[in-house]
Amino acid sequence: MKLSDLGLPSEFLGIFDGRDLVLYPHQEEAIKKYLGGNSVIVSVPTASGKSLIAYFAIYNEFINRRKSLYIVPLRALASEKFEELKSLRKLGMRVGISIGDYDESPDFIKKYDVVVCTSEKADSLFHHDPSAMLDISLVVADELHLIGDEGRGPRLETFLSAIRFINPDATILGLSATISNIQEMGEWLSSETVVSDFRPVPLRKGIIHGRKIEYLDGETMEFRGKDEIVKICEYFISQGGQVLIFVNSRKRAEDTARKISLSIDRELAGSPENVYTPVDSDRYENLLGDLIPRGVCFHHAGLSSEQRGTVESFFRDGKIKVLVATPTLAAGINLPARAVIIRDITRFSDGMVGYISATEVHQMLGRAGRPKYDNSGYGLIYAATENSLDHALEYFASSPEPVQSSLGRESLIRFNEMALISTGLCVNMEGIERFYSTTLLGHQNDLSSFSKEFRKSIDFLINNGFVTEDSGQYSATRLGKAVSDLYIDPLSALILKRYLESGEPDDPGSLVAISSTPEVTPMIARNDDFSEIDYFITSNSIDISGMGQDYEGRIKTAMVLLDWINEASMERIEEKYGIGPGDVQARVSSAQWISYCLSRLASLFAPQRRRYFEILNVRISEGIREEIWEITTIPNIGRVRARRLYNAGFRTLEQIAGASLQDIKAIVGFSDRLATDTISHAKNIVERRRR
Repeated sequence: MKLSDLGLPSEFLGIFDGRDLVLYPHQEEAIKKYLGGNSVIVSVPTASGKSLIAYFAIYNEFINRRKSLYIVPLRALASEKFEELKSLRKLGMRVGISIGDYDESPDFIKKYDVVVCTSEKADSLFHHDPSAMLDISLVVADELHLIGDEGRGPRLETFLSAIRFINPDATILGLSATISNIQEMGEWLSSETVVSDFRPVPLRKGIIHGRKIEYLDGETMEFRGKDEIVKICEYFISQGGQVLIFVNSRKRAEDTARKISLSIDRELAGSPENVYTPVDSDRYENLLGDLIPRGVCFHHAGLSSEQRGTVESFFRDGKIKVLVATPTLAAGINLPARAVIIRDITRFSDGMVGYISATEVHQMLGRAGRPKYDNSGYGLIYAATENSLDHALEYFASSPEPVQSSLGRESLIRFNEMALISTGLCVNMEGIERFYSTTLLGHQNDLSSFSKEFRKSIDFLINNGFVTEDSGQYSATRLGKAVSDLYIDPLSALILKRYLESGEPDDPGSLVAISSTPEVTPMIARNDDFSEIDYFITSNSIDISGMGQDYEGRIKTAMVLLDWINEASMERIEEKYGIGPGDVQARVSSAQWISYCLSRLASLFAPQRRRYFEILNVRISEGIREEIWEITTIPNIGRVRARRLYNAGFRTLEQIAGASLQDIKAIVGFSDRLATDTISHAKNIVERRRR
């Protein structure tokens, strides 16, 4: 069967470069089951055409005047899917994306025929207004196996349970790489299943051991001279391929990339086209500028989002031949390579070294083989010892671990109970247990074993003013409703509420309160940081009681944020704290949301202080001192340009609005167009204020 046999218009084929593709058997099977009115889970290897199934289902919903939601685990993936789906606008389809602002009203769904979003964004809809789920006819859950991930999984599990609880007629289309317990997942979601081990690009598996590759099909390839990893990279590059190497830490990614770049044949891997001009004097910028021209680079969460995007773009374009990455890339954006080498199969975690999961190994190896470019993909595991050789063989022989629910953690029960009560979906314990019976947790466990946890969380919510109880019936207080809408842990709200009631706010205290919430992942405190942390605590009279054992990491996070809003350069912050720009961006993003929540909660408990927290929110977002916060409300004026305007004497919006074009153009970094726009925008803001 071809795509055209499904009655699709030619514009639909634009997503697939205009080609009238012949469907693979698993694609045809999944589409037929979907058209039969069933929810479907599709479990096939990476790069086997799962997206085509989803895009067809979305188009079918559209022509029947129904709405779809496409859920992905990461923002980068959401942007990628959004770019692909935009092609359907030619058919009149309204395509939207929503990946931030968890306080946003679900009304935006009404504006679009399909919305791409993250699991967290989808789950926040349930916290705001469950009735919005009645507008959704199809939910595509991409990377469904990540429900088993303790970090990302619970949000997706909660949303899928909620939409089935509220809108049983909604169709679920789950897409995944291999799920070993797919029948159990199918029973949970009342779905048909489609399982296949078909790969359009066959995968050859092998083990790197003793300076040679031993393929499972019996072929052996020996390497002499240089380091075997370097020789293997040179071999695949000489054949027109690229290599993706997975290691277990950031430092190892950087060191391995540097080592390969110094050893690899420069004429083979490097190219005059691989020009990368460092934007700043940042350590990573300089390192990228040194490595990329050599055709080698690294990728990890310490890089800024802009740097990661640049590396990904260079790799997609074939300008980077060898990319050394931490495992986070395997579950992220789509970056296949002809050969994938898992250099490290162990990881340091919780004070111990252990072997990584089979699920992670399969996820990484699934990146091998580029459709349209490679006839075969090569998945290789490096085994330096006999013990690691045995583990490598076990990985190849085993299936991924079964997907298990993580929804039973205390913090998640508290979080979801608040949402269930706030929205009125559940008004008593029987209702809460009934909801949990629809979850994967309820499908895999006897819920009676969680009765103490359910009651303990309810008691927490009641005792701290989030919920009231009357004859076994629960109601959300004004605080409880606000917390559910803000999509934060009630424990976070309690931390922020206590800070609001503690007295006059200041920057250090506010940032410590923000950094103490569960939503802000604490930095790792090094031995070199402890004296500075102790000084910060003492000089700012910080009360660390109740902050937990990781208080040093949370204090360090507050210190980083304080330097950020005092306009320290990114280079200075990186050097001082031993972190990367990506670490700063991640904490700024979380702190920006929590500071917004703090301003909202101030309306309830300290309205006279709300203005301070609103300004603090802008300062965290932009990385600025208070004196220039108003200037950054002008479009395209960030921390650097705002400071230049201020230092040039333009310290208020009125002064900028009344400036001459020549005065603004004279400031470094202001072109004719930017200067004109800056004055115009400032005038508009001032005029709006006067109305």
